[in-house]
Amino acid sequence: MNARILARTPASLAAFAAIATIGCRSYETAPLDLDATRRHWLERSPSDESARQFAERLFHAEGGAQPVAFDPSDGLSLPEGEAVALVFNRELRVARLEANVTRATHDFAGRWEDPVAGVDIERIISGVDEPWVVAGTIGLTIPISGRLDAAKTLAGVEHAEALQRLAAKEWAIRASLRERWIEWSAQLQLVRVSAELHDQLSDIVSLVDRQHEAGEISRVDARLFKVQLISSEADLIAGRAHARELELQLRDILGLAPEAPLQLLETLTFDAPALDDNAARSAMESRNPELASARAAYDAAEAALNLEIRKQYPDLTIGPGYGEDQGDERVLLGLRMPIPLWNQNAQGVAEATAEREAARARFESEYERLAIELDIARARLDATLEVRRKVESTLIPLADEQEADARRIAEIGEFDPLLLLQSLTAQRDAKARLIDARAAESISAVRQSFLIGPPPPLAPPAEGAQP
Repeated sequence: MNARILARTPASLAAFAAIATIGCRSYETAPLDLDATRRHWLERSPSDESARQFAERLFHAEGGAQPVAFDPSDGLSLPEGEAVALVFNRELRVARLEANVTRATHDFAGRWEDPVAGVDIERIISGVDEPWVVAGTIGLTIPISGRLDAAKTLAGVEHAEALQRLAAKEWAIRASLRERWIEWSAQLQLVRVSAELHDQLSDIVSLVDRQHEAGEISRVDARLFKVQLISSEADLIAGRAHARELELQLRDILGLAPEAPLQLLETLTFDAPALDDNAARSAMESRNPELASARAAYDAAEAALNLEIRKQYPDLTIGPGYGEDQGDERVLLGLRMPIPLWNQNAQGVAEATAEREAARARFESEYERLAIELDIARARLDATLEVRRKVESTLIPLADEQEADARRIAEIGEFDPLLLLQSLTAQRDAKARLIDARAAESISAVRQSFLIGPPPPLAPPAEGAQP
């Protein structure tokens, strides 16, 4: 290699480096914008087109022959709220973006390694006319071990696991929304019962004051009604505050701001599927998203072990090239292959094997947990159903009858303030007990439904069938 060629070598190397990086991506910043975050949050609405389109798909998949129409303009019902939460809930938005990480891994996994360009330059100190020895090679790794296919498979299984975790989170959000919606509806009804008692006590206090002034009842009895009236006012204030807190929690699950214009429709009932013990257990085994997520995690552990085993096998690296030695041009070919003699990726295989066994144990543990929780939920549902029926059929009629008798006695001139007060509070307590019993029954039904899992998607109609 003469001096003129040597002088061009640095420039040639620089040009080669520039060409080699042409396809590389440059970094761009994406700073956070709190103002935009706040604006998007405040502008979010159940009437957004994205919520409407998703709700229509959801209702079509789960609504049976006559799916529910999505129309939040007349108030947001619980089924409509579930669709809105699946679109806007903050935890689900983050979970979907996190799933994109495994999607990106899957999309680009299993690619061949980039070729490696190499240039060797030597100079013989003395004794030859052409002292420069220059050789250039391109190293290519031929994936004969099968690890690239195994890596692609692993990436696909891990992405499927991420999607299954997302599905489990979506189902958990729906269950949480149902429970909170029922609690909020029950609290509103309790507030109305407290307001009714407060109005009744207000009317009676005026009557008691007149009777006390006339000397018909003692000051102690008159004061008792005022104490009860003030107590009912405090209960009413606390009840309304708790209802507002529950509404804000609902808005948070829905992904809507407190200021968003929204009317929620009360729902205190939730129907449980009519399944016997065996059918409920079978449905849980096939439909529960958390169990499916644990199964997907085991599949990922299986794929990871397969990849670690494939890493034991060597890949072939070839390095064709061109060189010049003392003015003579040469064609080069290098072959390299590691020999799995001592390492054999023993650590990676052992760790992946242990992780697979741990994943199996997690799946079995998850199944046992879900099975026992399903039995507990069904037992609780049976108990709450019996309590609600007892309160509805016995306690409420007795309390109403007691209050009516107390008023009849007062109307005929035998006013007994303690009897009337006890009757009113007993009636209020019975109504509150019925509301609590209905809410407990519905929440137990929600819990059972959550453990069983979402309904399977409707099968498409047969070809030629009438819609």
